[in-house]
Amino acid sequence: MSDAHTGGVLDRSLLVREMLTCLSAARRSSQFYPPEHPAVRQSVDDLKGVLDRLYRDGGMVVLTFFEGDLVFEDRVMTQESVLFDQLIRDVNALGIDSLEIDQSATPDELARAVRILAADALDVAASGGIERMIDAARLGQVRFGRVRPAEPDAGWAEGTDRPREAYENAVDLVREMDGLVRDARKISSGPVRTVVSELVQGVLHRRTAMLELTALRDYDEYTFYHSANVAILSLGLGSMITHEPRFLSALGTGALLHDVGKLNVDREVLNKPGSLTPEEWESMRSHPVSGARMVSQVPGLDRSSAVTVLEHHMAFDCSGYPERASRKPQHLASRIVAVADAYDAMTSRRSYSAARSQGEAMRLIAESSGHGLDPALVKLFVTMLGVYPPRSVVRLSDGCTAVVVRPGETEPLRPVVRVIASPGGELVEPRLLDLGGPEAPGIERYLDPASLNIEVDDYL
Repeated sequence: MSDAHTGGVLDRSLLVREMLTCLSAARRSSQFYPPEHPAVRQSVDDLKGVLDRLYRDGGMVVLTFFEGDLVFEDRVMTQESVLFDQLIRDVNALGIDSLEIDQSATPDELARAVRILAADALDVAASGGIERMIDAARLGQVRFGRVRPAEPDAGWAEGTDRPREAYENAVDLVREMDGLVRDARKISSGPVRTVVSELVQGVLHRRTAMLELTALRDYDEYTFYHSANVAILSLGLGSMITHEPRFLSALGTGALLHDVGKLNVDREVLNKPGSLTPEEWESMRSHPVSGARMVSQVPGLDRSSAVTVLEHHMAFDCSGYPERASRKPQHLASRIVAVADAYDAMTSRRSYSAARSQGEAMRLIAESSGHGLDPALVKLFVTMLGVYPPRSVVRLSDGCTAVVVRPGETEPLRPVVRVIASPGGELVEPRLLDLGGPEAPGIERYLDPASLNIEVDDYL
């Protein structure tokens, strides 16, 4: 085995590759031999040896498998994703999206975990499903992600105000940070971690209700509401990839604080209605760097969140800012926040631009797929919000006018709407209608709410 050192400095990328090589070898051994076979024991011991060299920061190794990409410590391992493509596919086929191994995991426990990863469809069926297989393995220090739905907390039950409370707490926190930064005082990690934890729980337990809240807008406090909206949209998108707590926490933190660097920018520049001068534009373009510096100096925040703040304008094809000497791709969390940021910014009214319709924003998001934005994430984002996102005004096939309230449960083209006008254009008593129901009309086209002289927020 390579000792994966360069000039005495541990190269974690090489160690990750070595770990994946050992994991693949252990899977193959477990597929061909019984657990007590020397080849199996040796391959598991090799895996344990590499893991022991990887552990740091409390002794936890977390791997996430998503859309052909392998993510380690919130960083996409591009070369390893290609080299271990079959491993990623096999693991995803089992319904497993992440693997978390604690430092105290024993070789016997690793061997039982590897046998799960080595299972085929017949093994899973014979065991009564992947969840039962994992339960039977008694894995205390090895955890597989996305094999169980999140158990709802009583406080997040339908009909409670918990989602709105979490949203308002997020807005209040960003408002408070604005005051701290402008008074040259320090940001504390405690309130940030508390608010992000609430948002993560809200998205896991009441995702639809949380996503509906992102329709809220306040022109005079755009930065505060935008930050909360981007955090929720990012967590919604991230939760479609993995429920791994550390990843979602770091993602939520980076998303909530993605524009914290703008709090250092002069308000006259931020709110300028006309074109910016070259100097003013340079000041605006500096906010990812200054924001990342601020976040990295807050003790107790996940350091990967600073990377997200730095990279959220870098673009999928590295054509954005800040520029890098090497065209290293954005981290997964940065790519998620980029999609959420673009959508919420386009659908919000700002001092220098009118709000775009949800339909136009989705069209522009789709047009950015593959260069500005990650195409896989764009597809997931459309699935999450639906082809007709909340706040869209649409003409139904029966001639009625409606406002989209939330995405459909199973069909992106058939959301839940609130009918507000008759085929003749007369306003009616608003009524909720699930277009996914039997004999419900379809959607004919988008409508411009400004031309209809209606205030969308009145119907949400």
